[in-house]
Amino acid sequence: MSEVLQPVSDERSAPFFDGAREGRLMLQRCTACGVWHYPVRTRCTACQQAALEWAAASGRGVVFSHGRPHRLPPGLEERMPLTLVVVDLEEGVRMSSNLIDADPAMVRTGMPVEVAFEKLSEECVLPVFRPSGS
Repeated sequence: MSEVLQPVSDERSAPFFDGAREGRLMLQRCTACGVWHYPVRTRCTACQQAALEWAAASGRGVVFSHGRPHRLPPGLEERMPLTLVVVDLEEGVRMSSNLIDADPAMVRTGMPVEVAFEKLSEECVLPVFRPSGS
């Protein structure tokens, strides 16, 4: 099996990746106005305050859009077939990821999903989604 490309955690994103390794979907939330954020920000996009904290999100949402690539870059071919989704989370943010444990022909916009976690290596665990109740 070839080496899988993996994101690299840095000081700003460490709480996101640390949470994933612990089985928690961590997102930023503004302590001034309560708005959730993804991806990582330095200021709230709603009130412009730099009052962001990391908090555990519900991990529940619905599929906003979905697709299936027919080719992947070299080194990722063994991940086929792959269903890519954009999920609208209950917290009001949109997150792109993979959908697992689902027949690709059954995936629909508006389908309820919940977070799961995929271990790519000891250092890298990523949030993915699966149909709710799977």
